[in-house]
Amino acid sequence: MTFLQPYLLFALPLIAIPILIHLINQNRHKTIPWAATMFLLQAKRMARGMARLRYFLIMLARMLAIAGLIFAVSRPMAGGWLGLTAGSTPDTTIIVLDRSASMEEQGAGSVRSKRETALQKLSDLIESTGPNTQLVLFESTSETEKVIGSAKELTDLPETGPSATAADIPALLERVTEYIVTNETGRTDVWICSDLRRTDWNPTGGRWETIRKQLSDREGVRLYLLNYPTVAAENLAISVSGVHRRESGAGAELVMDIRLTRNEKIDEQQVIPVDIVINGARSTLEVEMTGSEVVRNGHTIPIDAESRTGWGRVEIAGDANPADNVFRFVYSEPAVQKAVIVSDNEAVSKILELATSTGFDQSLTYEAEVISSASAAALSWKETGLILWHAPLPTGVLAKQVSDFIDSGRTVLFFPPEAPDDATFLGVRWQAWIDQRQEPLAVSRWRTDSDLLGNTLSGSPLPVGDIEVSQYCTIEQEGATLLAQFPEGIPLLLKTSADQGTAYFCATLPINSHSTFTSNGIVLYVMLHRALARGSAVLGSARQLESGHIDSAATDTWQPLDDLSVDQLLSQRSTTAGLYTDGEVQFALNRPLSEDAPAIVDEESLGKALSGVNFTKINDEAGSTLALASEVWRTFLILMIAALLLEALLCIPDRQDIPKTTAVAPTL
Repeated sequence: MTFLQPYLLFALPLIAIPILIHLINQNRHKTIPWAATMFLLQAKRMARGMARLRYFLIMLARMLAIAGLIFAVSRPMAGGWLGLTAGSTPDTTIIVLDRSASMEEQGAGSVRSKRETALQKLSDLIESTGPNTQLVLFESTSETEKVIGSAKELTDLPETGPSATAADIPALLERVTEYIVTNETGRTDVWICSDLRRTDWNPTGGRWETIRKQLSDREGVRLYLLNYPTVAAENLAISVSGVHRRESGAGAELVMDIRLTRNEKIDEQQVIPVDIVINGARSTLEVEMTGSEVVRNGHTIPIDAESRTGWGRVEIAGDANPADNVFRFVYSEPAVQKAVIVSDNEAVSKILELATSTGFDQSLTYEAEVISSASAAALSWKETGLILWHAPLPTGVLAKQVSDFIDSGRTVLFFPPEAPDDATFLGVRWQAWIDQRQEPLAVSRWRTDSDLLGNTLSGSPLPVGDIEVSQYCTIEQEGATLLAQFPEGIPLLLKTSADQGTAYFCATLPINSHSTFTSNGIVLYVMLHRALARGSAVLGSARQLESGHIDSAATDTWQPLDDLSVDQLLSQRSTTAGLYTDGEVQFALNRPLSEDAPAIVDEESLGKALSGVNFTKINDEAGSTLALASEVWRTFLILMIAALLLEALLCIPDRQDIPKTTAVAPTL
């Protein structure tokens, strides 16, 4: 509980007034013994205990009445179910806002999203209880904090609006702890507004150890988790992949894979109407769905043979989350799917070359080139979508070239060299080789919801668990995301993301002396082609991008392609979904598909991630009108009135308290 007028609590000693009056009245009259009254004292002796109890209750009621009045005029605030801790206004209040697409899910019977509900409640709370606190905003789409002048601004800022991005909660908290330490913020309240999506929190990642240490060592820092973990069971999400144009007997057609997912499975068949908009022309497709996912592979749509480039959307009817009801795409003459293998090992390079040059889509052109590590600086950077790097990690000028390649949206997959050195790239360093030929290791856990080892479009998992590794290289890393691991958390596959592209690190080699990747070729093939498709998506004149993974300055010259993209703020264009053109190049920005995964962080994982940190978990619901804290002075006024009524009742004299006299006739 906290108070809006806390200085009035200094009047609490006034509750001693009834005691003082009692003591004064005791010494007001001088006691003189009188024999005639002795019989009255003897008569009252049996009732003395009850009388003292009544006098005590009367005094207590008067004290409660005074205390109730003082508390009422001090304007107490309480949170009810929230249970805010008592204390003065913090010097600094930090708001950590998850702006991911999943936070746009709305409450049942409400049009307010989880994000809007959290912002409104925090705005009301801070405005009421801490208007003088320094307010700092950390939100998931920006790498810089923002100092806010007033809590009323929270709901109106562009930086707190909806986005089509994912959130990296560990990265946000790393920035928060750095800010607290650097700025010596004093007593600090940190409010984390999130829906606890597991893909955003990554509770098993290595960064939580540093976060725990920093927060647990800081005195005066309190952590509040304002969570919205409820997932709408009936919510549907739509996406498309593999969109490309091809010639047909009737002219031309677009080919795409349409995917529908539902948060919870359904047993009965459900027909979902899907609207497909291509260059402004709309058609409808009915998709039959059971379970939690359905994929229409290779769906074709006839288009004008002269239409070499264009744009489109797939849409479903509005439901709990409007952020996943539309998915955008652009198409053009497809770019060459080119991979470059940097290796001095002929056995490794041959396997990688064969896998990447053998395409699964006959409408695309695949190329693979092998170069030595000494010639790596001269590779064709602009035409390449994927680099498979089996050499010592790049340093110096070469490291800058590889880093720029990744920043442009392309992909690099690193394999450990035969002789690891001290070089570090993107926070990762190869250490020593471990020989496990006597007892090969099997993959124990891997990420199935998305990325290189995710389930297939039909929902079937890849046979990653069948992979055995007899030799692997240990990895020293900081801030990387674990995609596959051996028992005891030993990493097999890691990834680090740059502005747009991604770097992956595989701890073993795809040759028989090191692993069964070649004998179990499906996993290696799918992994390499997913990496190739990811990197090639930014080549050519039609580019599929994830919101939040592009420099906002690069979008300044873009022009909207459809009516839905016209209203997007220029400053927020890179973090929202849309269709744009920049001369001859077209861009489709969409939410990351990881946002469609409904899994949330369980209590045990959350407890481990924040072990030793002083935090309060508050579960709320989207659209809820229950305030985080509200004035409860009426309660104390009622207490005061009840105390006065009790005092009045206790003061009514009992018939036994009235002295009785008996008239006696005089005797002669």
